[in-house]
Order: sequence, then structure tokens, then C-alpha cells
Amino acid sequence: MKYLAIFLLLTQSVFAQKTIDVSYAIDQKGNYVFSCNNRAFCTYVLKVNFSVLINAKSDHTLPYEAEVKPGLNKLFIVTAEDKSKDVQMRFGSSYRKGCISPVVNPDFTYLLPIAPGKEAQAYRIENSTGAAGGGGQDSGYAIRLKMSQGDIIYAARRGVVTAISVDNAENDAGATVTENWNYIEIMHADCSFAQYGVVKKDGALVTPGQVVETGTAIGTVGGDKFGRGSDIRFSVSYYPGQNNTSAPLHFWTKDKGRIVLKHGASYTSEHTQAIIKQELAKPKLPVKSPVKPIKKK
Repeated sequence: MKYLAIFLLLTQSVFAQKTIDVSYAIDQKGNYVFSCNNRAFCTYVLKVNFSVLINAKSDHTLPYEAEVKPGLNKLFIVTAEDKSKDVQMRFGSSYRKGCISPVVNPDFTYLLPIAPGKEAQAYRIENSTGAAGGGGQDSGYAIRLKMSQGDIIYAARRGVVTAISVDNAENDAGATVTENWNYIEIMHADCSFAQYGVVKKDGALVTPGQVVETGTAIGTVGGDKFGRGSDIRFSVSYYPGQNNTSAPLHFWTKDKGRIVLKHGASYTSEHTQAIIKQELAKPKLPVKSPVKPIKKK
């Protein structure tokens, strides 16, 4: 048993910088209490599988699978079936970004991720693939808006910045092809992820873990020379890939209101308060104390 404990500790030290570390501690009763540390800024689905589990049982079904939020998460407890004998176990873990069963809201209305009053031509990207730095995920639904280098990118929906990759200089230097364009990723309340590109090198205006409201400036458009030139590429994904939405998103536009963008058409952005505030928590009204009747003397 001592050998097993040493092996696991060495394994954890080698992979100390993993996004999610799974470990256990032995409590006063001799039980093995498993937990994990999620170092990311979004929810992950964690799976723990035991290749060896002798003289032991878990208080959860194995293999263990659950959503884990950022920070420390309690997982499950393994106990010895026979306290007089040694417990033998060996386990491994895997994880993926997102939720087990995300609730897709196909009727949500997004802002155009461009400055209010600005007009841009829209193009639908079929079977698009996200930036390699973002895992190469199929975005399911993606658009590109024709822009100019230096234009500002705005958050189309409220969320938490979960990933930023803005260290690539290929597009700004005039490269015609690249598999790793700069992007910003934001997780929404329904466990969907928006990816914004092509961001200028070092052009992020937000930081990982930051909560951004709808209409917040998040980055600067880079000098992408591929295809039609500089643009904003916007996609929405539900991880894993098979749960991605392929349904067209609804956007709010100045002249036409809430619509699905048509390929090749031009639209003007409008940042209305109704769209900006649609996911903000409504303030609670103060509870009024009942008025006590005045007793006549």
C-alpha cells in the first residue's frame, strides 16, 4: 500500500500543470476521498476510470463522470470492503470542456460583434473549424464579418472569458494561410462557447476569468490577409463536437431587428439596452414591512 501511494504522488507531481488534477486524501476513517482542482475558467466534464480496484468500492458509479467547475471539487469516496486487507487501485482521468447535457437556446438574440452604427457584410462559413489553439473544434455555426484592421470586436453575449490566444503574428505579417489564428473564447450561461477571431497580435482587451457584458469591447481585429481580408470570425459551440448547434443564430440589427444573417448581405449594428440586458439578473424589489395600524388611545 505504501508503494501505491508513492506512485500516485509522483504521477501528480509530473503533471502538476494539467488543467484538471485528480488526487485523493485519506481521512481519519481510512477512506480515500477523491477531489480535483480545475485550473480553467469554465466548466469541464471529468471522467475517472479505475484499471485496478481490488478490495474497494466507491460511493458513486464507476467510471465516474461529472461536471466540475473552476476551483476545488469534491468527487467521490473509495472505502475498503475488508478493513483487514490492503486496498489496491490504479486510476486515470480524462476531461473535456463544456457540460454533459447543455441546454441549447436556439431563440437567443446576439448582438453583431461590431461597433454600434457600423455596417459590415456577412458571410456564412460552412463546416468551419475553430483555431487550432482552441482545440480545432467544429464550430457548427460560424459567420465572418468584413472589417478593417484595427476595428474593435465586441462581445455578442454576456459571459466569462475562458481562453485567449493572441501571440500569433502570421496574419498581421501578411501570411495568406495559417492554421492557428488568434482568438478569444467566451463561455455563456447555457454552457455554449463563442469564439472571436481574427484578433490582432496582442490585441486582446480582456483577460481570462473576466466577466464581460454584452457589448463590451474585447479585442482588436487583426490584419488577416487570407480570403477577403480582415474580418471578424464568430462561432458558437456546444462541446463536445457532436452537441454543436448547426442552427443559424439570431442577431439584432439596426434596420431589420432580429434576423438570421443572409450570406453576402450587409447589416448595421445596434447595441440596444433590451439586448444588452436580456441576461442580467433583475434587481430584487425591497420587501416592504406591513404597516401597523395606529392604536387609538
